[in-house]
Amino acid sequence: MLNRHLTVKVMAGATFGLNVVSIGYGFIYAISQDKAPLQTLFGLAVVAALLLNLGIAYWNHTYYAALRLQRWGTAYLIASMLAMVILPVAGFAASSAYDPRTATTIILVAVYPAYMVVLFLGALQAGATYSAYPGSRKIINDEVTPPETRDSLTGGRKILLTCLMFVLFSGLLLAYILLSRYPGMLQVVVPPNALFLAFFYPALAILVHKIYNKPRSLPGLATSTVGLALMIVFMLPLLMTPSAANQAETSFRSAFGENWQEQIESAVTDQLRPSRFSLPAYFLGYFPGNYIYQKDILYYEGTAGSDEGIKLNFDVFMPSPKQPGLPGEGSTIIRIHGGAWIAGSKGLGNMMQMNKHLASLGYTVFDIQYGLTNRVTLSRIMFLYNFLDNITGPMSQLTAASSLGAFENATGPFTLDDMMRHLGLFTDYLVENAEEYGASTDSVFVSGGSAGGHLTTAMTLAIAGGEHNHLFNSEIKVKGYIPFYPANRATLILEEIGGAEEWIDVEKLIRPDSPPCLIFQGAKDGMVPRETASHFRESYIEAGNANCAVIYMPLAAHAADYLFAGNYNQIFLYYMERFMVLHQ
Repeated sequence: MLNRHLTVKVMAGATFGLNVVSIGYGFIYAISQDKAPLQTLFGLAVVAALLLNLGIAYWNHTYYAALRLQRWGTAYLIASMLAMVILPVAGFAASSAYDPRTATTIILVAVYPAYMVVLFLGALQAGATYSAYPGSRKIINDEVTPPETRDSLTGGRKILLTCLMFVLFSGLLLAYILLSRYPGMLQVVVPPNALFLAFFYPALAILVHKIYNKPRSLPGLATSTVGLALMIVFMLPLLMTPSAANQAETSFRSAFGENWQEQIESAVTDQLRPSRFSLPAYFLGYFPGNYIYQKDILYYEGTAGSDEGIKLNFDVFMPSPKQPGLPGEGSTIIRIHGGAWIAGSKGLGNMMQMNKHLASLGYTVFDIQYGLTNRVTLSRIMFLYNFLDNITGPMSQLTAASSLGAFENATGPFTLDDMMRHLGLFTDYLVENAEEYGASTDSVFVSGGSAGGHLTTAMTLAIAGGEHNHLFNSEIKVKGYIPFYPANRATLILEEIGGAEEWIDVEKLIRPDSPPCLIFQGAKDGMVPRETASHFRESYIEAGNANCAVIYMPLAAHAADYLFAGNYNQIFLYYMERFMVLHQ
């Protein structure tokens, strides 16, 4: 018994120290962000503190510690679960705010308080536990009712326990989604948030223990097993992050040279992301950089034919004029949103913080709309793919898109020809108004996700090929493109939408001198299979062009980049920044 108490005392002391250190580093990170020192070390300290906090709460309950320790444990568990919800939700809300002041406010009033409170309560729990275990042979549990004499659950506690058990065992479905190619919308949410779930579910399991109050019974052991299993499964993306980063480096080198780093001046490198992944950033996110923006600018209003009544707008994000000499200065980025060609929009629907971040690096970023089609319906696509027993990816993509909505005055019986024509109209607008926005037409990059990744690919290859000058302004010089999980092989859907053969099969546009590309692809994407990206790269190589890199993210599904500070987006952003600097 003495050794057990001594072990708990040592663990509690270490846990207290880790919590205090993690709180202190939170302030350092708030001031320094990417320049904060020893981010890997202190990030691991945060993870260790959170794990040990759970361990102490579980220990004190299992071994019937004093009532005050039980209460500290309950307070910590509730705070931990709330924090693991608030951190990603508030982080995404900050990412989705146009105004940098709004984003900063959200971070300061939600993200940092949630982080600080859970660690502060963890320190208090650890301190109370340390004091309660003086190393004697007597565990202080006089206030705790022995398990054999406890009353049965009341009606209210039964209802609460049932609800919590339902949430706990729903984690098994989320674990399945993480490990499989699940085709529904939940696959978008689970992988980027896996580390938050790794702390949420064991905290929930311990809380269920405390309500059920019989930790050593068969149901109690089953709850412990589920909580531990979920924690391990949801830790996998973090554990695989070093391997993912190494694989990304290998892919990048194979396309752009073993010594690609030497092609970037050190003064430029100093302004880019210093590391491929930061654990403190995962929890705390990023304050918005310096940029200015304008939103809802009309670039085309249709007056006849299928275009009658449509209005196509864009947002523009520009670098602050007070910061000259940025890496992206003199280059332009066109961003094309996804949504399965039937839904979606600019702004919130197009990973907005990417636009803000790139503008803070000196790029002028145009986030544009294009005409969406009503030639394809969800019921039609579901029939096609169920009846033909084809891949479920594009069908699921459309199902997911239905939740995105379509922007007003931009839906019609549009074919792929119409969509490309709309994108071409924007290139004319850009050439005519480039000076107003400080944009360059001599160094342009194009990027988009999913259906937007397909349109990005089609547009870039068409411009570079020089055979579609009737659609795209010939003054646009595309230096490279960055498709995210591009839906290039959704053949049945694209044929239903209709259009020229080269828009349905964009690989026909690949040439030996096609622009370099960098592709983000989730290895477990259930909407756009990873084979789509691998086949596209093979087509590049067959054309005698090696300048195409695919970065596969292990356990990542569709839109796994939506959490800007998530491990997947952090790794890709590191290479995306350098890809554009290399080719601008």
